[in-house]
Amino acid sequence: MNKLTGFDSKEYRRSNALGELKFYTPLGCGVTVANAESFYKKYTENLRGLSKGFGISQICGCLSSSEYFARIGPAKTYKLSDEVLKSVQGSIESVYFSYIVLPPDKNPKVEVGGFRCPVREIGTFDFMRQVSTYFSYITAWSYLGIESRKDERIVIDGFHGKHTKAWEDLVARTTPLIYSHGDECNPFISIADIVAFLADKKLWDNKMKLEPESIEEVWKDYSFKVVTHFLDREILSKIKWYNEEHIDLTSYYVHPIVFIRADGYRIDDLKKLSVYPKATVLARQINGCVQGFDKSLDSAKIKDGDMFIYAGEESGNMANTLKDIYDIEVLPFKEIDKKIETP
Repeated sequence: MNKLTGFDSKEYRRSNALGELKFYTPLGCGVTVANAESFYKKYTENLRGLSKGFGISQICGCLSSSEYFARIGPAKTYKLSDEVLKSVQGSIESVYFSYIVLPPDKNPKVEVGGFRCPVREIGTFDFMRQVSTYFSYITAWSYLGIESRKDERIVIDGFHGKHTKAWEDLVARTTPLIYSHGDECNPFISIADIVAFLADKKLWDNKMKLEPESIEEVWKDYSFKVVTHFLDREILSKIKWYNEEHIDLTSYYVHPIVFIRADGYRIDDLKKLSVYPKATVLARQINGCVQGFDKSLDSAKIKDGDMFIYAGEESGNMANTLKDIYDIEVLPFKEIDKKIETP
C-alpha cells in the first residue's frame, strides 16, 4: 500500500488556579505510516489484546480517547493509549503537530466573511473555538504545504466547518477521505487522536508550554520523527472562513458507510448501548465509517454498497424504503453479530 497519513485534532487549554482560561488553541496531529496494511494489522491485534488486559469487554473498532476517558476514567485511558501507541510505534514514520498562536492582547478581533455575506469581526477566542471544529483539515493543509507528497493518501476525521482558502488549497492538491467518527472506526485517525491526546498530557505532566521544542522533547523516547509548525496571523487569510456556508463533504466521505438509527434514540444515546461498539467494529472491518442517520441531513450521503442498521418500526420502514432506492444492506441491530468477523 502507498504511504498514508491520518489526521485528527483536539482542544488544548490551560487555566490558572482559579479555573480561568488563560490559553486556548486547537491542536492538530497527523500520523504518517509507510505501510498502511502492516500498521492496520498491528493496531487491531494489539488493541484487542491490550483491551482484554485492561478489563474492557466492550471495545469500539478503534480507541477514541474522549470516549474511553468517560467510560474507564482518565488513568486507564492514559495508560491504555500509551500502550497502544508503543505497540505500533515501529510502524509510524513521522508525527506532525500544528496549533495556532494568536495572542488576544495583540489580536483582539478577527475579520471573517466577505464573500456573499457581510464582513464581520469576532473575538479571537470565539474564532479559535470555531476553528477547532475543523482544525483536522487545517492540519492536513498545513502538512501538505511543507513539501511535495505525491501518492500519499490523506484520511481525516469527520468535521463541520465553513469554506476557507485552506480547504480550497487542500482539495486542489489531494482528494481527502473523510471518516465520520473516524477515531472510533479508523486506526490511522485513531492513532492521530491518541498522539494528540497524549501530547497534551505529557506537556502538562512535565509543566511545559506548547512550543515546538517542548513537543519534540516529550516524544524523545519514542522511535518516530516529530515535526511541529504553529500557525499565526500571517496565515489568517487561509484559515478564516470567507462565507457562512458549511463545506459539503458528501463527495469526500469514505464508503461504505454504516448508517445507524433507532426509534427514540439520538446518536449520543446509541453510544451508551452495547450495539454501538459493534457498529464501529463492523465499519472498521469493511474499511468504512459509521454515521447516525438523519433523513434531512444524511440522505444525500447514501450510496450503493452502504449498510443501514436499525431498531424500531419507524427506522425499519425508513431503512427498507432506502433499500428500494439504493443497493444497500439492511439489518436490525440484533443481527449485527452475524456481520462481524471474529479474530
